Amino acid sequence: MKRKIFALAVLIAAAAFRVQADSLLSDSDRQIVASCMVLEAGGEGPEGMQAVLNVILNRAKGDLNRIVPATIKRGAFSCMSGIWQIDAPDYSPLIDRAMNQAGAYAQASQLLDILEQGLLLDNTGGATHYHATYVNPYWVSGMRYLTTIGGHHFYVESGQQIAAL
Repeated sequence: MKRKIFALAVLIAAAAFRVQADSLLSDSDRQIVASCMVLEAGGEGPEGMQAVLNVILNRAKGDLNRIVPATIKRGAFSCMSGIWQIDAPDYSPLIDRAMNQAGAYAQASQLLDILEQGLLLDNTGGATHYHATYVNPYWVSGMRYLTTIGGHHFYVESGQQIAAL
């Protein structure tokens, strides 16, 4: 009986995390998002990059059409800080830096493939924010801690409802 309940819970969770995709990401969108994943957590392997991707996806409310705006939003990710100081952002230096980490970039691309198939599971438990474990940002007091993955702590705003099994 427990196995049936667990299997049902997994199916429900997979359905809850399916992405609302009217269209797949363009090549340039994939490069921007993959670069963010690599530059934020490439040293932590697929699990860390998946966590960053889930935060991006959670901020975009599961909508692929909103994933790039959620990635490039001013102040959202420290790796993007160089683009916020110019009127017409040039992502090529970030993309080049990420692509120089060929193994991590390939893993990030594979995670994006899984996302586009609607099969990416949320290993953060619904997180919309994170920070490196060695810092204590001012904004953490208004957050509810969810988990630690690699070198990052993951949070959701206090009082915000998240999907749970």
